[in-house]
Amino acid sequence: MLKFNRPGAPEQLTDEQLLGKYLSGSDSRHLGQLYERYMPMVYGICLKIMRDPGKAEDAVMNIYEELTRKVKEHEIGYFRGWLYVLARNHCLMEWRKNHRRPTDLHEDMGRYDAVEEAFQYELPKDGTPLEKCMDELPPQQRNSVQWFYYEDKSYKEIAELIAEDVKKVRSYIQNGRRNLKICLENGKES
Repeated sequence: MLKFNRPGAPEQLTDEQLLGKYLSGSDSRHLGQLYERYMPMVYGICLKIMRDPGKAEDAVMNIYEELTRKVKEHEIGYFRGWLYVLARNHCLMEWRKNHRRPTDLHEDMGRYDAVEEAFQYELPKDGTPLEKCMDELPPQQRNSVQWFYYEDKSYKEIAELIAEDVKKVRSYIQNGRRNLKICLENGKES
């Protein structure tokens, strides 16, 4: 169970001072003090998104671990606002990862039953219809579909891997699914 400091406890250093001390000396105690101030806010964000107290508590701890890395990578002007966005994005990604179904992403993709069935029950192994169809896809489509469905990479992660816009990645995945559907359905007719 998470423990929060009582409100009204005197705070000696500002957020900026604690952050500066952490960044200059990497003493995690300073970052811990700073994070403690906002743990109730972070927990509230996590609970609102995840709707499960246990998962929200886990997320609060995971966000702290993420914070220790990301705080060094970003220029932070207003810590509370920056932390709010970090916590919200972390929880949304976790929620999406745990609740994502391929058809959630594109309303018009629900009609690709043959592809859905193949993704659910068949790993792309040599000689399977899915593997043969995957091999026929253009490289951008094949890689995007592979990364998205089998390696659980987000659109953004894929976009960074191939140095493309997120919209282009969505297009690769959607077109790849359509081409897989056509290929799989043509294989069933043969």
